[in-house]
Formats: sequence, structure tokens, C-alpha cells
Amino acid sequence: MKAYLALLAGASALALANPAHAVLQFSADIGGTLIQCVDQTACDSNLAIGTITTVVPTVVPNGGGTVTFLGSAQTQTVGSNNTLTTTSFQIENTGPAIDVTIAVGGTDFVGPVTSISNSGSGTWTNAGGSTITLQFYADTANGQGGESPTDTPGTQLANSGVLNAVGPADSINYNSGLVPFADANAYSMTLFTTGTIIAGSTATPSQLTGRSQTMVAVNEVPEPASLLILGGSLLSMGWFLWRRREAGEAAA
Repeated sequence: MKAYLALLAGASALALANPAHAVLQFSADIGGTLIQCVDQTACDSNLAIGTITTVVPTVVPNGGGTVTFLGSAQTQTVGSNNTLTTTSFQIENTGPAIDVTIAVGGTDFVGPVTSISNSGSGTWTNAGGSTITLQFYADTANGQGGESPTDTPGTQLANSGVLNAVGPADSINYNSGLVPFADANAYSMTLFTTGTIIAGSTATPSQLTGRSQTMVAVNEVPEPASLLILGGSLLSMGWFLWRRREAGEAAA
């Protein structure tokens, strides 16, 4: 009987336990300017754990114009729902063409995981001829991604290929569907973007707006309610077996 009670107590504790504080960070190379931020540090304007928001514009010279990075938001959730998302608010170019590289990494996602779904989107304005490639990585070794703009540990799960902007207004949309990825323990996920933004002018800046990427894991972690139901069932079975044994001993 004590064994069944101990099992129920363990299941209840697991259902109520909080996940460990995971590390979320990003690095971006925007036209040769390095922008980096780690969750819960001075660059992060959002005090919530698991969310990075940078809202102070970064403006740097670019030939006779400028490149302006208007901030970004990164979020990770860890537990029965494991997700990693990122959005760049806007990158605006009024000078010569620039290259853009961005990596966003999160660690300590909870296994077991069986597959991961990957998607991305964005909008181009006055940027016909610009390009973008979206890639998605996961690592069974739980390696930290995003320590540099090209830091992508683990295995590449999906790749959009080169997506081209056409005309004065265009959009990108990519969805990999479910991609197999198996790990019973803690793992990491990393989002990666690389591309170019064509030359723009003060009167007609070339822009990439709302570039977003998301990874959503499908795992086998039981819901807390399921754990409690399982524990209750085991307790009831244990109680029944104990009563039957007591009855048998009394009859003897």
C-alpha cells in the first residue's frame, strides 16, 4: 500500500513541478552591425522570463543612407507546450543593398518529443529582388543557439530554400508540416534567417516587415490531469488489493 501512495505522490509532484529556467537569446548581423540580446539582461525590455523584446531602434550609416532595425520579439515556452518564436518588427534600408543574418536559440525544452512543426512569414515593401531563407534546427545535446548570427547547433529540420521578393509589395509564407525529431530528454531549438535587402532611398526605402518564424514541438508529456487520474487509479487498485489480502488473512 505504501508503494502505491508513494507512486501517487510522485505523479502529483511531477504534475505541479515548474520547468527549469531555460536560456533564450538572439544574435543578428544587420548590414554589418551586430545586435545581440539574452533574456533577462539590460537589452531586454520585457521582464517576463522566456520573452525578449528589443524596442530601441538601431540606426547605422549605410553608404549615403541608413539601415534601421526597429526591434524584435522572441518567446519560448517550456513544458507540456514547447515552442520557440521570433519576429523582427522592421528592417529598413535607404542605402546600398545589405546582407541580413539572424539566429535565435532556446534551450531546455522538455522531452520526450516526437516531431516539430516549422513555419515562417514576412512582408516586403519596395524590395523586389531581395531574398530570404528560413531554416530550423533542433539539438538532442541541448546546445545553445544564437550565440552568434550563424550559431545553429544540432540537426537542420527544415529549410525554406531561397524565397524571392517580387514587385513593390510581396510576402513570404513557409510551412514545413510535421518533421520527425526524437529525444527523450532536454533539447534545444534554433531559428535561423539569412538573406539580402536591395538598395533603397530616403524617398523609397526597401523594407522587410514582420519577419516571423515559429517552431512547435509535439511531445508525449502527459497532462497534469492525466497524471492525477493515473495516480488515482493506481491508488484505488492498491487499496483493492490490500483489502483483498486483509480479507484473506482474516478468513484463514
